[in-house]
Amino acid sequence: MQLLVPVGFKGFWRKANPVTMQRWKKWRCAELRTHRQFKPLRRFEYSLVAERMDGLLINVDRDLQRRGLRATESGNHNADRCYMLLNLIVRFAQNSYDAVRYVAGNTPEDSRRRPNYALVVPAINRQLLDLLFSLVYMLDDFSVRSLQYQRAGWRELNEEYHLFKSHFSRDPAWTQHFKNVKGELTKMVLRFGIAEKECKNPKLVPFWKHPFELKDEKTDSRPFLRYLEKWLYADTSAQAHLSFGGLIMVAPFLVAGIVGGQDEEWATGRTMQQYHFKHVSRTAIVTLAIATEIDCYCQLGNDKVSGYLWNIFAEYAVEAKEMLKQRYEKVLAGRASAIPTTIK
Repeated sequence: MQLLVPVGFKGFWRKANPVTMQRWKKWRCAELRTHRQFKPLRRFEYSLVAERMDGLLINVDRDLQRRGLRATESGNHNADRCYMLLNLIVRFAQNSYDAVRYVAGNTPEDSRRRPNYALVVPAINRQLLDLLFSLVYMLDDFSVRSLQYQRAGWRELNEEYHLFKSHFSRDPAWTQHFKNVKGELTKMVLRFGIAEKECKNPKLVPFWKHPFELKDEKTDSRPFLRYLEKWLYADTSAQAHLSFGGLIMVAPFLVAGIVGGQDEEWATGRTMQQYHFKHVSRTAIVTLAIATEIDCYCQLGNDKVSGYLWNIFAEYAVEAKEMLKQRYEKVLAGRASAIPTTIK
């Protein structure tokens, strides 16, 4: 049996067939010569977007809070529910974006920060893409679909509550926790219109669909959801779940110190820089997409800032350029389907 030796694994597997190893060494020498022919990487000065990105996220957050407060004061429970959900979505995206900027950034200086910490970014991006999928799908019929999303959340929390209660109900340390969760479930029943028969049989409330299912739903945004799944979600999901395909993509970074020599330089130099840019820029782009969707749907008035950010990112990242062409040129121009002036 012959073992295939992936890039960056020279000397890592000792039992490779000698002929295979000889061929691999010859190929690697040619590859390393090719590496030296690469053009220098283009530097992206993040200061071009950092301040405006922060400002956009803060403005969308505050505008949603104001809209939600007005809905509450006027007794518009449906609008209050919708604005609360949108506010949670944008705040989660902002938190993820800030976390990635710190973990995979270089400011503020922190001697404990390592380049390989960027390997956790795909898992965060997977969450953001899940959120973007759900948001885009919901915005095609927001009032109805957002309620379906929230009702599915009630079922998930209810099942978790009963699972833990069946195991820990006799433990006094859990008593207050169960009271808190029960109180929240009661509020959700009223807020999301959970019927008595659904309380008795939660299976009557459907679970929310995953991106692989949402992309095939009959909805206005289906072409864009299929684009996202094919070009962004699939490889991000593989790395987040760590299928072997996902694991092998990051293996050179993990064993670079064992391998040493030119392979270590290759893995920790240009290749890591490219990996870092791909996934950190993806965090920023997906966060921008979430903010743009909400801002334009609710007509909060931050479209000029969003447009500036999309154009800057499109100059440096192919994914941003394609997403702009696929959807956000139309969204920013107000030509996307069903953009209302307010949530009723």
